[in-house]
Amino acid sequence: MAQPAYTASKHALVGLTKNAACELGEHGIRVNCVSPFGVATPMLVNAWRHGEDDQGGAPAPARVSAEEVEKAEEMAALFPASDESRYISGHNLVVDSGVTTSRNVIGL
Repeated sequence: MAQPAYTASKHALVGLTKNAACELGEHGIRVNCVSPFGVATPMLVNAWRHGEDDQGGAPAPARVSAEEVEKAEEMAALFPASDESRYISGHNLVVDSGVTTSRNVIGL
């Protein structure tokens, strides 16, 4: 049940972002979220080391190129926090090197 719970929590965060943007927009507060994919966090690296894959496939490093594995420090969100993005609110910024638009994410 780990994958459905993880997916549900991601969708909940996007919904909360949109709702908060609607409620706080009248006060001039913008709300956005960032959805990274394939970031080498301790949780993901540990899963890769143990060969864990929720879909029963090969561990992710065998299916994802080194260029697609982002580091946590590369996930800075300076533009959405700047005045230049003052008209952007309620948005989910997907940071994934185009992976989720170019592949079947389940099978990678």
